[in-house]
Amino acid sequence: MNLFYGENPSSASSKSIQNSQSLGIYTKSPAILTPQGFQRVHDYLLQDQSRKLLPKERVSNCRRLRIDKMKPRTVMYNENRCKAHFGNVQICGSIWSCPICAKHITEQRRTELRTGLDRWKTGRNGSIYLLTLTFSHSHGQSLRILLEGQKKAYKRFFEGRKVVAIFKKLGVEYKIKGQEVTYGQNGWHPHNHVLLLATHHDLRFESYISELAEQWISACIKSGLNAPSMQHGLDLRNGYYADQYVAKWGIENELTKGHIKKGRNGSYTPFDLLQLSTSDEIVHGRSSGKLFQEFALAMKGARQLVWARGLKALLEIEDKSDEELAEETDKTSITLTPVEDLVFSLLCTYQKRHEYLEAITRDYESGCFGNGEAENLINDLVQTEIRRLENAY
Repeated sequence: MNLFYGENPSSASSKSIQNSQSLGIYTKSPAILTPQGFQRVHDYLLQDQSRKLLPKERVSNCRRLRIDKMKPRTVMYNENRCKAHFGNVQICGSIWSCPICAKHITEQRRTELRTGLDRWKTGRNGSIYLLTLTFSHSHGQSLRILLEGQKKAYKRFFEGRKVVAIFKKLGVEYKIKGQEVTYGQNGWHPHNHVLLLATHHDLRFESYISELAEQWISACIKSGLNAPSMQHGLDLRNGYYADQYVAKWGIENELTKGHIKKGRNGSYTPFDLLQLSTSDEIVHGRSSGKLFQEFALAMKGARQLVWARGLKALLEIEDKSDEELAEETDKTSITLTPVEDLVFSLLCTYQKRHEYLEAITRDYESGCFGNGEAENLINDLVQTEIRRLENAY
């Protein structure tokens, strides 16, 4: 039987497993999880499910396969976040398909957003509007096709002569586009939240909403989308609502953040669908697993937040890719211990990577490192695997 993942295809016998008992004395010790610990458990289990649904995507290797095959995996400890994580493992950096990377990336994107908007308001004495754009859709429409139409409509709308004139009156100079997708009884629901950065605040901004809505409806029709209603297709709010949006962005649901905020009124976020797929739930007549696969493939390569060209430089926000943000935690971490291939294989097989990291964290912080919960957990898995192998022969 092959116990190893990816780059090490050698077989492990019961003798090699028994040799691993040098890790310590076998004892039963249930995991002691804080609320944050339970959250990490959920993240890792959902990543395992995403890996199952997307075996050919980068998430399938995320935090599993080694970066340098000549070196072992390690456990590292981030002293700023007070958390342990695996080192020398590949990181996918996908905000759409990986719950673990999504958490790291969106939290840092939220900080960037908050910092940038604060600098716009205080340093440049500017104001902000929140523009929401959506359109009609129906059950059974392809998400990929809807996204293509949305992209065309967005471009037509902002390049339209009347829209350009209105935003000039409002003093709009830059915009930051956010992409969100949910799934409900009427199918996929892609929509944009756009933060408009203006040089001044026009108290008459609401008087332009009807005309802007007409232009958005026209852009949708010309782009092959179903026409939204005047009431629901476009919404424009002032700085207070923009601040509320930014304050909630990324923290409304501690697991999901931003693009995966908890769905409302019978709708589901993509990570809701991923969660439901663990028990093969049917959502509005369709497989939750198939829906998540469709979402992940349709959104592949897309950015969650798109800043206007030159805006980050203007506001002195360092421009980093999602992959760079996902790997950021390693820069402020110390290495605690190497992790043998056999040990890591067992952690993956029994879905205990998260519990091992939580145990290592508690052991390190309590001064029991090398002789505590983490060691007991590994011994537990070794004994379980020995019994499984004995029963197999």
